[in-house]
Amino acid sequence: MDQTVDLSAQAEKTIREGIIRGTFGFGEKLSDRVLASSLGISRTPVREALASLAREGLVVIRPQSGTFVMVLDEESVRALCEMRTILELGALRILNDHPERLASAVSKQIAGGALAVEEKDVEEAERMDSAFHQALVRAAENPLLTQAYQIITHKLDAIRHRLPPDLARMRRAVEQHRRIVDLTVTGRIAEANEELASHLKIVQQLAMRIIGPAEEKASRGSRNRGAA
Repeated sequence: MDQTVDLSAQAEKTIREGIIRGTFGFGEKLSDRVLASSLGISRTPVREALASLAREGLVVIRPQSGTFVMVLDEESVRALCEMRTILELGALRILNDHPERLASAVSKQIAGGALAVEEKDVEEAERMDSAFHQALVRAAENPLLTQAYQIITHKLDAIRHRLPPDLARMRRAVEQHRRIVDLTVTGRIAEANEELASHLKIVQQLAMRIIGPAEEKASRGSRNRGAA
């Protein structure tokens, strides 16, 4: 039993990473048989992994049809980004009373993002961007807030990995991160909230741009791994 659980966890991690990085496209059908073969394990832990990913919303299990990677559409992207904005602004509201906690929590992520931009490493800059926002939420030290944010983190990362590499965009993101912290530390609360909201709105606008290509890929994705 322990071995099965361990294999399931490994399969879950691998499949999740494949979804986030785009190895599996939005809307693509996932075959437990093919996945089990590629991972070198039986189908049971793969099915358990897919069930867990379904609870995260990364895949959708349709009876009599199969398991499919989540699909992005305008409504789902808007809902996801609205949820993100509510949670991050909520965390920042808590941190308004503890600005030093915010500065300490995100200093490494800001420095790492700046270094990645300097070295023209867009992928690392993206990783630091994600880490900044997760650290901001954790710094609020509200377990329920952190738990709620974790639910959407992987979906946000899946969107992020599908955005066109853009070093200038990441440079602006690092600058915005710095401003959010500086405004909070200096007590300019309203401006900090506006800066964070504006920053998140940019991400939503970029996400909306990839909906068309994602939906087009989803319509033909099941042909690649559709055999059960």
